[in-house]
Amino acid sequence: MPRQPAGSRPGGRAAKRRPRRRRLYIVTEDLFNGYSIHKVDLEEHYGFADPDTDEQEEQHDEERRLPPVVLRLEATNDGCRHFVAAFGTKIMALHQKTRRIPVFDVRTRCMSFGPRMPGLPIAPIYVPLGNKLFYLDLTDFEMLTAPPPPMDPSVPNFSHVVPKWPKWRHLRILPFSSHFVTSHAVHPDGQTIFVSVDVEGRDVGDTFTFDAAARPPKWRVHHGWQLPFKGAAYYDCELDAWVGLTNDPATLGHLCACEAPSTADVKWQPPSWKLSKEKLFCQGPDEKHTGATLVYLGVGYRSRFCLVQCLSHGERKRRLLRLTTFSLKYDKDGDLRTSTHRRVRTFKLPKAVSEDSAFLTNPMAFWL
Repeated sequence: MPRQPAGSRPGGRAAKRRPRRRRLYIVTEDLFNGYSIHKVDLEEHYGFADPDTDEQEEQHDEERRLPPVVLRLEATNDGCRHFVAAFGTKIMALHQKTRRIPVFDVRTRCMSFGPRMPGLPIAPIYVPLGNKLFYLDLTDFEMLTAPPPPMDPSVPNFSHVVPKWPKWRHLRILPFSSHFVTSHAVHPDGQTIFVSVDVEGRDVGDTFTFDAAARPPKWRVHHGWQLPFKGAAYYDCELDAWVGLTNDPATLGHLCACEAPSTADVKWQPPSWKLSKEKLFCQGPDEKHTGATLVYLGVGYRSRFCLVQCLSHGERKRRLLRLTTFSLKYDKDGDLRTSTHRRVRTFKLPKAVSEDSAFLTNPMAFWL
């Protein structure tokens, strides 16, 4: 009896390939070694949940150590802000001090080297947009495109030459300084970047938009309103709104959902937004919040998020990392609420993460 081709099923049907399972990659800043990347599987067993209950529940795992390091990078410590995820499954360490940029592909587990940074990063903001990466630093504005994919060994005239990364492309000078940026988001049209900035002497700043598909692309300013977020916000198609952490210290720990204005409007009005009813920051009696970031986990049965929160615990200031996964929805009254069940997992941070580490105030994590 002849053998069936690999990947086939009885009856001639081809086996369906499972989609690649994503993980959360956390970048920690080590005291002596530089940086470490840990891989966390958010789909591991959390405990049993009753899907039919309407009561708010939090499932807490026991405190545990972070999973082993998948990559350690020796470099001068200057904060995790130099790391960004772009071009599919790549984590890039954008350090000026290296001649080439280290690029780690979490799918292939291979390290490659991209082009050198155009300057010494001072207040960098990185915005991935499709196959492009935009870099804002003070008034500098640069763009990097993805390298060509490797050649298929099965094609004729196959070459072992590794595809070269293109160089950074300098765009026009920013009409604002990245030092004053409060939040940024990518419009659901997939081509427009929104950036909100503080303006000296005013209670309310401005918002700038950049249409990457326009010819020529240029910035437009919209005076008198800002996005209500701190840092990056993400578009949730279930809510038809951007979601991010609130920028108001009085509502620390809450989420905001803000409608995305239509890019067809000639004169945009300040978009409406709502504040979540629940406070997402988990904090025990002996715990102190130090920093947090929000990670968008994409769309499945329902859009999901992961809140990455750093805390100090007790008099010895033991450092903890807490991951809270959840979904968002509007209730019958139109209020923004988290899903019925929130899953909470707490990790002990390595002793190499010092108490003055920038990771504790601005944790860095990627869903890849």
